[in-house]
Amino acid sequence: MDSKKAMITALSTALLSSLVLGSMAASASVTTGDRQALVDAKEYLNTGAFSLAGLIGQVQFDGFTKAEATYGATNSGANWNNEAVADAKDYLNTGAFSFSGMVKQLNFDKFTPAQATYGATHCGANWNAEAVKDAKQYLSIQSFSLSGLIGQLEFDGFSASQATYGAHKAY
Repeated sequence: MDSKKAMITALSTALLSSLVLGSMAASASVTTGDRQALVDAKEYLNTGAFSLAGLIGQVQFDGFTKAEATYGATNSGANWNNEAVADAKDYLNTGAFSFSGMVKQLNFDKFTPAQATYGATHCGANWNAEAVKDAKQYLSIQSFSLSGLIGQLEFDGFSASQATYGAHKAY
């Protein structure tokens, strides 16, 4: 029993030493560029919503290497699901979107499919109201028959019931 306890203690000590040394080595490999890219990434997150890939691209655009930008974005503390929700809310303030249209837009912004779906699901949109808003936008620029407007809204990704609701409310 004592030899098992001694062996477990020795293994625990070795593991702890390995973790500490690994952590010290990891922090020693962080460059000035990495630290500056992290500051840059955090500044962007304070001004808007970004996906991980989008943030890496933005930090790279500022002149950081891909490795530095990746370090900055991945260590920024961002919650990418929350970023997707914030991005979706921003889009809802500027235009009308169906659920599927929002997912496509968030995918375009380089959110993963799961993050994009999360963002569209949790952004607080009323998809019927979005259909009304979309219908009104269409009617402000051209004429549509009621059935043509419903078809256009369905093309935009609204369900048949959402498209019908939106067209009738806007018509």
